[in-house]
Order: sequence, then C-alpha cells, then structure tokens
Amino acid sequence: MAGLVKTFLNVAACGACAAVGAAAYGAEGAPTGAWRTTNDCFMAAFLLNDTGQAEAVYLSGERDPNLVWTWDGMTLRITSMAFPLDKFTGHLANEHMQVDYVWHDLDKDQLHSQACVFERFSDGSI
Repeated sequence: MAGLVKTFLNVAACGACAAVGAAAYGAEGAPTGAWRTTNDCFMAAFLLNDTGQAEAVYLSGERDPNLVWTWDGMTLRITSMAFPLDKFTGHLANEHMQVDYVWHDLDKDQLHSQACVFERFSDGSI
C-alpha cells in the first residue's frame, strides 16, 4: 500500500508538469489534472495533461505512463498503448467523473467491466 501512496504522490507531482503551458488539447473545459477513484476501480488514479497525454496507476501497483486522451466537450476517452483492450469512457457529473471502464486481466486473459467514479484531487496547478 505504501508503494501505491508513493505512486499517487508521483502522479500528483506530475500535475505540476501538466500546468506548464496553456495549450488545450481537447475542447475548452477539458478535465485536465489528477483524478482518483472513489469506489475501488482497478484504475486507481489518472493524470491528464494539456497535450493529450495521460498517466495511470492501477490497484495492482502497475503504472502506465503512455496513455492518450480525448475530450469532445462531454465525453472523456482514455486509450492505453500498453493495454489496447482496455476501454475508458467517462462523463462529468456533479464534479465527479462517472466512467465505464473495461480492463484486461493479463494473468487470466479475461475482460472485466466496472462502473467507476473518480474525484479530482489536483487540477495540475500549484
């Protein structure tokens, strides 16, 4: 668990990097910054920067620093290059991100689907 907390802190620290530059990758109002799960989603936290790149931390302790994201003004999509079967589709609702998340369990070669809720814990500004 200490490793997960350390990883969260590293993700939050990367928020400072995301604050550099004001170029918006997605539509105005994109939910950039750091987000963490409120309901034990397998994706424990993610960070969206201003350039369309993202990072994620998983409950397993794994980290994926090479995600890409898009925002069309209503829907957030996160895509993993390392885990191409994973699907992340989210919508903002009352300051929370409600997500349909499908992740691939590599050990069992199974897909799992979760309804996840995330809260913002850093907007990337310090």
